[in-house]
Amino acid sequence: MDNVLIEASEEEKINTLYQLFKNDAGFLKRIDKTMFEDTPLHLAASDGETCFAVEVMNLMPSFARKLNKDGLSPMHLALLKGHSELVLLLLRADRDLVRVKGRGGMTPLHYATQNGIIDLLADFLAACPKSIEDITVQAETVLHIAVKNNMLEALEVLVGWLKRVCHEDAFSWRTDILNWRDKQGDTVLDIAVSNMQIEAIQLLYEINARNSKGKTALGTLQHQTKMDTRVVRQMLRKTRVSKPSSPKNTKTLANYLRSKTTFDERVAVYITRQRMKIAEDLRNALLVVAGVIVAATFHAVFSPPGSFRQENGNPTIMIDGTYSPVTDASASGESPSNDAGKSVMDNGEFIVFSTFNTFILCTVIGILGLLLSDGLIGVNMMLMLIYLLVCYAVSIFVISPKMNIAVTDLVLLSLFIVFLYTVLLIYSRGKRKLQQLNYNANKCPKEALADEVQESGARTASDESSAQNITSA
Repeated sequence: MDNVLIEASEEEKINTLYQLFKNDAGFLKRIDKTMFEDTPLHLAASDGETCFAVEVMNLMPSFARKLNKDGLSPMHLALLKGHSELVLLLLRADRDLVRVKGRGGMTPLHYATQNGIIDLLADFLAACPKSIEDITVQAETVLHIAVKNNMLEALEVLVGWLKRVCHEDAFSWRTDILNWRDKQGDTVLDIAVSNMQIEAIQLLYEINARNSKGKTALGTLQHQTKMDTRVVRQMLRKTRVSKPSSPKNTKTLANYLRSKTTFDERVAVYITRQRMKIAEDLRNALLVVAGVIVAATFHAVFSPPGSFRQENGNPTIMIDGTYSPVTDASASGESPSNDAGKSVMDNGEFIVFSTFNTFILCTVIGILGLLLSDGLIGVNMMLMLIYLLVCYAVSIFVISPKMNIAVTDLVLLSLFIVFLYTVLLIYSRGKRKLQQLNYNANKCPKEALADEVQESGARTASDESSAQNITSA
């Protein structure tokens, strides 16, 4: 690379770059063809020159993936030099830069974990979830790196993300990545137990990590310490000292991930992951089948077996699509009966019919809620299905042969409606919280850094306060 460009200031570098174009228009392409070369983008990343970096990225986007002679990409360099704003700019330009492997197979995600830069770590995971799958040449995952370098906060971010992430591969990550073996055949739990990193073991216990022999943290620690199972369990469930501030005060994504998962988050994560497992073609087919079942079960209320009684208490039968009364030769001149419009089935038969019909309808409506899309249309559709259940409940109440049966059916339906509405409400609340995991590419890097600096100061003050409390105790 030209020495004139290296020695120039950031303001002069852009002008110098275009001056070099006039003398040699193809010099950037020649740099790009050379393997392991310090490009102008590497120079900008090393010095933290954001304007010059953006200019070079616009001209040669391929430079962002190129490694220099030290086996580092521009994002690697910017991260290691502490230029977080430039890292965020590169991330916004191309999210997959997080997966660029440098020397030793280390990605920017691995370096952020190794150095405990938890705010960038959280941003990397949000921007490129599949980066969690990348391993080093030592077959180490990002979890291995966090534990081996005793980066507890980074491990908290990773575990919190694994608990919350809504991705089609989330279930496999919870098993494959969490229980991955490195080149020595050790899982993350093996390393944490061998070093007796109690807080790390507690974290891995929460997420049901296993060692290389398939044992959980409870079994592994019990075997290692020879302590009673109850004592080990109490030790693992003990509240950890290292905790972020209250979730209400967490402004950064990193602190949100470090906080404990709430019940509504767990419900939202489970439902969302189940929905993601359903293929689009299968979803469409299930919607059609579910719609047919809802129509059939709802219609069964208006044409129950044996039909209804008429005003004189006699039943009616359907002939050619219309209800015709069945006259009783021995009944003449009776007064109108209170059983008009009631099912002709006896109490036991009606209980069986209404119970199974209601169960099928409620189950299918629950499945429809799982299949419907998010957003205003999906919520409105779910509310209409709940209103349909209310109409169904009224219909069951009207045709029930006895009042006690009607009340029982009405109570059961009311309970299901309340349950369905409660689940919908909990899911909506949890879903709103999980929206923090969505990467905001439009957020200005300076705004993100301001939040991170503020939260970093709060964490430092909290750690000092905790240390003082421990000392005084």
